Amino acid sequence: MARTELEIIEDRHPELAFWGIEVDDPAYHGHIEGTDVYLNKMHDYMDWLKTALHETAHYENDCGNLSKLNRRNTLISEGWATYEATKNLKELVK
Repeated sequence: MARTELEIIEDRHPELAFWGIEVDDPAYHGHIEGTDVYLNKMHDYMDWLKTALHETAHYENDCGNLSKLNRRNTLISEGWATYEATKNLKELVK
């Protein structure tokens, strides 16, 4: 049986736990807290993949408090995570 792309991401990051949660807000896609990655089940599968890759990029590259969205280091971190997610998504769904 073929694995889904989301299962491949989970296999690449066995140290992380992925959770589906329902958040009725179109702007919320997911987030990471420690080693728990939360994906908004109210979005489609492709959004789950993008969000999972985005959050794993944060896990791999970030340190410190990124909760203040208007801080420069947070904006840089978000840009980098988006870049990494886009690059890895292209490789994942060839």
